[in-house]
Amino acid sequence: MKVSPLAMIPHKSRGFRAILDLSFKLRLKNGGMLPSVNEGTTLEAPAGAIDQLGHSLSRIIHAFAEAEDDAKIFMAKFDIKDGFWRLSCETGEEWNFCYVLPQEEGEPTRLVVPTSLQMGWVESPPYFCAASETARDVATQYLETKVGSLQGHKFEKYTMENEAVKNLPVQGEDDGFRYFVDVYVDDFIPMAIATSQEQLRHVSNAVMQGIHDVFPACEIDENDPISLKKLKKLEGEWALIKDVLGFTFDGDKKTMILEEPKREFLLAILHKWLRGAERKGGAIPFNEFESVVAKLRHAFTAIPAGVGLLSPCNKLLRKRPVVVWLGKNRELRTALENCRVLLREASLEPTPCRELVMGEPDYIGVKDASIEGVGGFIVGENAQCVPTVFRMEWPEDIREEVRRTNSGRGARPACSTVQRQLANSELGEEDGSTGVNGGRPIAARASFEVEKESCLPTHPDAHSRKEERDDGHPLSFIW
Repeated sequence: MKVSPLAMIPHKSRGFRAILDLSFKLRLKNGGMLPSVNEGTTLEAPAGAIDQLGHSLSRIIHAFAEAEDDAKIFMAKFDIKDGFWRLSCETGEEWNFCYVLPQEEGEPTRLVVPTSLQMGWVESPPYFCAASETARDVATQYLETKVGSLQGHKFEKYTMENEAVKNLPVQGEDDGFRYFVDVYVDDFIPMAIATSQEQLRHVSNAVMQGIHDVFPACEIDENDPISLKKLKKLEGEWALIKDVLGFTFDGDKKTMILEEPKREFLLAILHKWLRGAERKGGAIPFNEFESVVAKLRHAFTAIPAGVGLLSPCNKLLRKRPVVVWLGKNRELRTALENCRVLLREASLEPTPCRELVMGEPDYIGVKDASIEGVGGFIVGENAQCVPTVFRMEWPEDIREEVRRTNSGRGARPACSTVQRQLANSELGEEDGSTGVNGGRPIAARASFEVEKESCLPTHPDAHSRKEERDDGHPLSFIW
């Protein structure tokens, strides 16, 4: 039997959450150490399910980005109550999870021997994620059945009260009906482009039935695996605007923005740090610094320009000092000031999800540069374009600089100045009528006539390449 200490961790929806410290090592009187429960655990849980944790948000963003401009994406969320406690550990293994209940002085000691998975055990997350991913797969099978063929779920009424849902016709054609279900640990996140209330009911019933096939239902609704408390807070209600994984998604405009409480917290803590740097040197405990940087990194999922600002933070994360002195690090202070400005400015307008996804190119081509100039060709891929061959001759001063800089290094090494000026010309920063630095552009259409339609994409699996990721999960399922 192993008895571990019990830790009370602050929690957002209640005062504290109890977590076993299963990394606790017992020191013996003779000076020896007994390994902790986590150290003595042989890792056997399937890794595939927990590997998906980092992809859930990305898949949702991709699904939004791929939806048509006039589509309306409804979202809902179902939470598993007391998730780890829904899974029983193997007989005999419960003696690894013992703990003593707090009691007043003089009271008898009460020892708890739980028979379910515990928060704090290294294998609890992967085992639970395997179960929740299985429930998602079962829900997907139910979704593929005919709309209206599933029995109504007892919690269905909590999903259909939104005004946008009531504005849909009760029944409609299945044309245009698309859906996607993802799961993040204990949060099931269905999305649907629906043309009727019946279709949304079908998705609700399929997802909740899939959950109950893996996590058995309870006759007492308050003890059911699907959290009734969260349903009453309207988390399971179909809506066009929904808070998911820390962001507020708009299914009409296809945008996302960091949830307001999280944004206000980051703005407040950065303001506190910066003021402290001016007055007291800005001493920040490393654990606090590490936690806030992780939150900033998550926030910049919707603000890609902010990722580059975290470079000074990353340097300190590698060094792991006990205290981060903000007042002595001007580079870090400037980066955090810019992070705060970017967060504040980004709150004015949500980010379109389509801007966060790299799509298929509209045009493709090849270019090459030498001491004489640059040239290449451009053809259409997803957009119409007459195939074009181009050449641009460098002015004499650039040629001389290339010769001087690369003297003795070979005939064709690249010159940084040439690269920079070429990039400027591509971005339109120089006058295109005179070329780079007054150089003479020599651009010519292909000498053959091509119908514009011939430039449209003809790749046989162009669509399938968009639907599959390297991890095998569909980006947008039926999207």
